Amino acid sequence: MIAIGARLRSRGFDVAVSLAEPYAELAAAAGLEPFPLINRQRFDELLGTAEVWQPLSGLRTVLSGAASEFLRPHFDLIRRLRRPGRTVLVSHPLDFASRIHRDLAPETPLVDVLLSPAMVRSLRSPPRITPWWFEPRYPPWLMAISYRIGDYALLDRYLSPCVNRLRRELGLPPVRRIMDRWWLSPDRVLSLYPEWFGPTPPSDDGRWQACGFPLRVNRDRPIGAAESIVNDRRDPETGGPAPTVAGGRRPIFFTPGTAHRHARAFFRESIEACQTLGMPGVLATTHRANLPNDLPPGIRGVGYVDLATTLPGCAAIVHHGGIGTTAQAIAAGCPQVIMPMAFDQFHNAERVVQLGLGQAVLGRSLLNRSSPGLIAALASVTTDATINEACRGAADRLTGRDGADVAAEQISELGR
Repeated sequence: MIAIGARLRSRGFDVAVSLAEPYAELAAAAGLEPFPLINRQRFDELLGTAEVWQPLSGLRTVLSGAASEFLRPHFDLIRRLRRPGRTVLVSHPLDFASRIHRDLAPETPLVDVLLSPAMVRSLRSPPRITPWWFEPRYPPWLMAISYRIGDYALLDRYLSPCVNRLRRELGLPPVRRIMDRWWLSPDRVLSLYPEWFGPTPPSDDGRWQACGFPLRVNRDRPIGAAESIVNDRRDPETGGPAPTVAGGRRPIFFTPGTAHRHARAFFRESIEACQTLGMPGVLATTHRANLPNDLPPGIRGVGYVDLATTLPGCAAIVHHGGIGTTAQAIAAGCPQVIMPMAFDQFHNAERVVQLGLGQAVLGRSLLNRSSPGLIAALASVTTDATINEACRGAADRLTGRDGADVAAEQISELGR
C-alpha cells in the first residue's frame, strides 16, 4: 500500500495513509502523510499472542480487533480529510470504513486493493484457506453452502455488530454476508498479483483489473550478495565477530515473517536442516529473541534485509507463505519451501506447488516443531532441475510493469 501511495505521490497526489504506528516511519519516508490509528502498544498486543498465527483464532483476532475496533476512528479520519470532488479512497481488504463511506457518499470513488488471490471467492476454483484435508473445494453447490455457513457462523458474527451499528448511526440500512458481495467496491477492484497466479476475477465484471505483483526486482545482483550476508564479520546486534561460511555454497534463507514473534522452534529446525544438508543459512527475524544465543558456524542471524537484493543469491527460501515474500521469491527465481500458518498463506503455498516453484510442508505450525518433511523438501528444491527451471521461467514472466505502477494508474483515472 505504501508502494502504491508513493507512485500516486509522484503523479501529483497528496496521499494520506491510516496505519499502525510501527509503519508510520516507512510511510513518511515515502513522502506520504501517516495517520496512526493503532498505537505501538495495541499493535504489540494484537500480534503478541501466538493465537494470531492459527487459522481460526487468527481470523477471529483480526476481525474482532484490527477490523472492528478501529472502524469508527478510521471513518472519522476519512470524513475529516476528504476533499469533496477531489478525493479517491484506496482500501485495504480489512478497511470497512471506506466501504461504508462509499454507501454514504457515492460521489467519492472507492478503489479496493486485493493483495492476495485468497480474498477472491470462487465456486469453481475456490482458494484454500485452511490446512485441513476436509476443507470443501467442490462441487460448486457445496462451496456456495460453505461460504454461507462461514459468513453466518464466523465472519458476520464478528463484523456485523460494528459495521451495522455505524451504518445505523449514519442512516444506512444494515448489510448481511459482509464478506460475500458488499465489501467489494462497486467502483474498482485491483488485484495486486498477475492473472496467472489467480484465481482470476469474474471475466464479466468490468470493475476488476489485475495489476501484477508490486516488486523491487534486482535480478542482476551478483550471486555472492546473499553469501556476503552470511560472511559479514560483524554481528548485527553487537558489532562483534560473526560466523563465516566455508565452501562458497549459496545459503538457504529462512524467515517466518517480519511480524512473527513466536518462531524459536522454527529457527531451531532451520539450523538442524542446514546442518543435515551441509548448507549455510540466513535466519531473518526482526525479533532477536526468536534466535538461539549461539549460532553454529555457517549460520547467520539478521534483521530486516531487502529480499530483492538477497534472494537472487540464495539456494532456496523457507517462509510462512505471506504474499509479499512469495511474490519476491518468484521474482528472484528462488525455489521455495512454504510452511503456512493462517490467513492467505495456505492458498499461496498451494499455488507455488501447482506452478512447480517449490514445495509446501503442511500439518505442523511454525509455532511448534516443524515436520521432518522440511529437510526432504529442501533437499528436493535445491537439487531438482525441473523446479529450478520453473522458477527461472516464472521470474521471466514478471519483467513487465510493476504492479504498484499499474495500480496507481488505475486509481489516477478515478481521481481526474
